[in-house]
Amino acid sequence: MGTNTINYAGLSDIGRVRKINEDSWSVDYDYGLFIVSDGMGGHAAGDVASKTVVENLPKMMHQRLKNITNLATPTVYETVSSVMGQLSNNIRDMSLHNAALKGMGATVVVVFIRGKQALIAHMGDSRVYLLRDGKLRQVTTDHSVIQLLIDSGEMKAEDAEKHPSRGQITRCMGMRGDPLPEIQLIDLLVNDKILMCSDGLSGFVSDKQIAALLNKGGNLNQICKSLINAANGAGGKDNITAICIEIISKEFSPKPVSESKNITLLDVPAGYLMSLDDQGKKINCPLDKTYFTIGRDKKHDVHITDDTTVSRHHCTIRVEADKVILEDMGSRNGTYLNGQKVTGSIVLPVPSWFIVGQTRLAIVPAQNNSVDPLLESAYTKEDSILIPPTSFFEERLEAFVVVDLVGSTKIVKKGDIYLAKIVTALGRMLDRALKREQEPFLKCTGDGFFACFGSADNAFKTILSMPIELAAAIDIKVRLSFALHWGTARLTAGIERTGQNVHAVFSVEDLRHKQDIVINHIATHPDNPIIIMTEAFWAELSPQYKDKAVYLGSFPLKGFDVDTNIYCWCGN
Repeated sequence: MGTNTINYAGLSDIGRVRKINEDSWSVDYDYGLFIVSDGMGGHAAGDVASKTVVENLPKMMHQRLKNITNLATPTVYETVSSVMGQLSNNIRDMSLHNAALKGMGATVVVVFIRGKQALIAHMGDSRVYLLRDGKLRQVTTDHSVIQLLIDSGEMKAEDAEKHPSRGQITRCMGMRGDPLPEIQLIDLLVNDKILMCSDGLSGFVSDKQIAALLNKGGNLNQICKSLINAANGAGGKDNITAICIEIISKEFSPKPVSESKNITLLDVPAGYLMSLDDQGKKINCPLDKTYFTIGRDKKHDVHITDDTTVSRHHCTIRVEADKVILEDMGSRNGTYLNGQKVTGSIVLPVPSWFIVGQTRLAIVPAQNNSVDPLLESAYTKEDSILIPPTSFFEERLEAFVVVDLVGSTKIVKKGDIYLAKIVTALGRMLDRALKREQEPFLKCTGDGFFACFGSADNAFKTILSMPIELAAAIDIKVRLSFALHWGTARLTAGIERTGQNVHAVFSVEDLRHKQDIVINHIATHPDNPIIIMTEAFWAELSPQYKDKAVYLGSFPLKGFDVDTNIYCWCGN
């Protein structure tokens, strides 16, 4: 092992409940940059948000922080904050201009190492821990409703697990208003271990257990696996991601990836890696090391430059004893084995073939490095899917409700605790109302909620009571906005709701910002909650509610080919 090095390992797992892994992570060892991001926003959108973070943040930091050696300068802090803010706004713009990505966002935690120091920046509840002399310390403070309630004395930490606001965060990439990354600098010592993780780990494994697993020492890959196993053993209710970094020497200076790991040259190659599309003409190399990297960046053992869907740091291949192990590195377009997306690590049969981006690669035995036996299976109709289509297994007719705060930025200026209390109160009201539904659905969208009810009347009764209850619970004036729509939703394997009608209800909420007729109508009724609904929802209401709604006009909604009639409720 040379001097001035660090070791690291990273692993992500889908968990035991979720059907999609919305966590992403990336490592740029040359640059000393490590990132974990946990996406949110429903089926596909959370995945897009986290991958956007880990793909773009390294590029942006490279551009703005070239040749940085000293992290302890105001310029570095300001630049990192500016870069994260810019990327956050980019993600916000993506969600506003694509109905399928409506409401998406992502936590982010960054560790940037130079010399004897690490700059740590984060937004959300993904965490950084430091293990020093056997003692574990949480370095970051969660940007979450729960943490605000704990800090204010409103609740005790031990009550957090069952609190209805669990999982609701107050800062994230893609947030409304000014992005507010928290940045700090820590000094590093030899033998320090840094753990970066999503809340799928920290939310289900105690600090005491995390410390015990980190203190076991040994191979960092095994430590990551043990942490993942502990979270899965606790139920695996969320996606789980962990990066473990070990400080080996007094200082860290950037150097090639190959020098950052204990890599052994093999006397006999474990196999040959070949490009399957051209039968090995472009790529044909022995797996003669215990660690092998693949990506678009030229520093990798195999760099693929003619396929733009391959990520800069796409995947790795490890050789452990008689096993060949494939691991995705948080790539944007995924790594697929036999048409199934690889999450975490997976043992590769030899021979076998897999896909990075849109490039088919084959692992063949060293003694017979021909791809012919794989060609037939790789190009059959069943196995030639580059990115498997999203599968939906059920549709349901429902009332869709989007609840939003009006002027949330102004509320935050009064103090984060006000926003936390408001979001918590709204969540409790909706959760209580939905307990009466046979197929309830509730999802926090940051400073609001998306809910599904079985009938329009049930949904409408609930929203009429919410402003009254909120006024009794909160000592500042708050105005609520409700968008309502009726239609069918597709249920994904993760029981998320998706489809054009779901996109439409979020588009209805946008009307109060974009359509002058709606804006003027709201302005003339300043003391009323804002209740905007489609004709499809209006038609489902009982006459006692329907008769107090006013027709505003016909407007375009995302997901629909024709304009939709919109009503605003003016009752008391």
